[in-house]
Amino acid sequence: MTRIWEYVGSSETIQPLSQLEAGHLYAVLTYRGELASWNWAFFIPDPSVPPIGAFGTVFHVVHETEELKMVWKFTRERKEVLTSPLVVTMVRLADVSFMGQYQDLIVSEDLIGMFNQVKVPAGDPLEFSSRAWFLDAITILNECGVLTCDDVWNLEREIRRLGFTAMDKYLQNKGMYG
Repeated sequence: MTRIWEYVGSSETIQPLSQLEAGHLYAVLTYRGELASWNWAFFIPDPSVPPIGAFGTVFHVVHETEELKMVWKFTRERKEVLTSPLVVTMVRLADVSFMGQYQDLIVSEDLIGMFNQVKVPAGDPLEFSSRAWFLDAITILNECGVLTCDDVWNLEREIRRLGFTAMDKYLQNKGMYG
């Protein structure tokens, strides 16, 4: 599978991986219906469901209707990711096993607390997006020592490049990843 990558923060490089690994935090881009429009999220694979990455927990912000207005909310949910046709690319960001086992990680007040530090504006601001939330979360995770990211803008550019490459391959293969 060519959609899985590893980010090495200190050297600002991304290299291909053949599979997901337990105890790691991944960036996930999912297709939103337009060529360059993706939902940005974090993913921790559940090692109890083979293959690793088939299911796991996604941490992200969603845009939903509340009292007749659209609002952004942080959420975590168990999802099928590895085999989802909407997943464009995945990038391994960090080994988070030092924070505990899978069950500990997905309910950890430490990790959830870090994600909750990212400001989610009230209402429906046009300048806010899952990408903006993701990049702010990367900064907080870096400051807290969960991952190493020397340049969040370079990381964004590299993940976007991988997303475009994956979409190009998908379109060239007439709807099949290869």
